[in-house]
Amino acid sequence: MSGVSTTNEWSFRDEALAATHRWHLIVLFCLVGALVGWLVSLVLPSPHRATKELFVGLNISRSADDRFAVEHAGLPILSSNDYKNWQMSSLNSVIYMDSVLDETLSRLRLVDPYWQSVSRQDLAEMLHVYWRNAGKWRLVAEHENPVYAAQAVIAWQDVIVEQVQTAVAQAQSALLVSDEWKAIADRVAQAESQVAGLEQIRRELLERRTDLSSRPASQVLVESDRSLLRQLFDQAGNPDAWQSLLSTYPPAGSQNDAYTSWLDEALPLLDNQIQISQARIDMLARWQTDLAARYADATDTSLGLSAELLVQKISDRKLEQEAVRSTGVAILVGAAVGLIIWALTWLVTPALRKNS
Repeated sequence: MSGVSTTNEWSFRDEALAATHRWHLIVLFCLVGALVGWLVSLVLPSPHRATKELFVGLNISRSADDRFAVEHAGLPILSSNDYKNWQMSSLNSVIYMDSVLDETLSRLRLVDPYWQSVSRQDLAEMLHVYWRNAGKWRLVAEHENPVYAAQAVIAWQDVIVEQVQTAVAQAQSALLVSDEWKAIADRVAQAESQVAGLEQIRRELLERRTDLSSRPASQVLVESDRSLLRQLFDQAGNPDAWQSLLSTYPPAGSQNDAYTSWLDEALPLLDNQIQISQARIDMLARWQTDLAARYADATDTSLGLSAELLVQKISDRKLEQEAVRSTGVAILVGAAVGLIIWALTWLVTPALRKNS
């Protein structure tokens, strides 16, 4: 009974030794697998990959000054890292925009009739971008024909650089317009404060005139009231148009009617100064409205890109082309698959033999 048990036991060592004596079967499986891999590479040719590189730079030191970043991001930008990630994501989105793809396809159709039958979706499926951060970005186009792959990636790179640089220029313009708007807003605030002050002075001067009119005309105005009246008018400023009037201010000892008459001449000049200041405010407000429209146009055209973003071609990098799957790799994979099939067969055969 023990002899029968020993005979039926499976021994890995014995099976491995037996397999090495049948090495020609291993070679045969690998050769058949390699042949199948080669045939597959002929039936299903590998697409070709054309690659161009871009340099992407971003000055994050001024991220806090980018006042319309949050407007476009739609999310709070709390740190320089958030700002950088937002810009990289924005750029990634821009290069796949319909306008970029349409312009790329339009240029390709001028180069080769083949592209006349290619749709925007077809073009988008063959274009890819690879990046990890700011720095080197790889633009890739894949196509069965290496000529078309090269044409696609070159045209795509040109359009990206042109449209991104245009958008960045608009972002820079938006910053300048924003600075100009802020400066005008400061001027408006100053003018409004001036008008408010002039109107307050006018009300007080009218009260003084009413008070003087209620007094006897021949009564001499006391020096304290005279000085207070002059001081109140001096607060309105001393424009050139008032110099002649100020020189006729009644001297000390003048009667009330002299000051009343003088105020009758001064108040219209003060009213005129208020009107001039208000007209200036209205002009600045119209200027602000125009700047706000220009700012909105510039920010929309900027596509959400930063004024500190730099995208340019890497001049010393030539077009790189390669097959995605080479014939040699297909043969090697086929041989490996053949070896795996043999190994599975070798492992299963003893179990089948034992069951039989």
